[in-house]
This record gives sequence, C-alpha cells and structure tokens, in this order.
Amino acid sequence: MTEPKEICNVDLGSSLLDNEYTLYEDGRVKRYYDDNQWSLNNLDWLEGKTLSDHIKQKLLDKCPEELKEKARELLYL
Repeated sequence: MTEPKEICNVDLGSSLLDNEYTLYEDGRVKRYYDDNQWSLNNLDWLEGKTLSDHIKQKLLDKCPEELKEKARELLYL
C-alpha cells in the first residue's frame, strides 16, 4: 500500500507547544500536538470535514499559495 501524497504541513503551535497539521490528498489530516507540558507528542488522524471552521481557515491561510486550491477542496471550504 502506498502512502497518500502530502499536500502541505502547517504549524499552528506556540513557542512552547507543538500544534502541527499535515493535509493529505486522501482527505486525512494528521495532527501532531502537545496538550500541555506534561502531555507531549500526541498524534491524531482526522478528516478534513470534521475540523472547525476556525481551524480550517487558519490552515488555509498558512498553506503555500500554489497549494491553497487543493487544501480548500480537502477542507470543504
């Protein structure tokens, strides 16, 4: 089985806590994040359509311009 192609990787974290999203062509979104200083390196697999509108917009704003249309389709925007 082949890995789905990555569309873009976006970092929404702070200087202390990670919050990275990777969008894939198959509609999945990998979220790698820290809840707090005692809960680090968490990983969730999500569907683009389940993300809040606020997060979707942040991801779209930080995606490179040439990848925005593909990201918009994945995020149902």
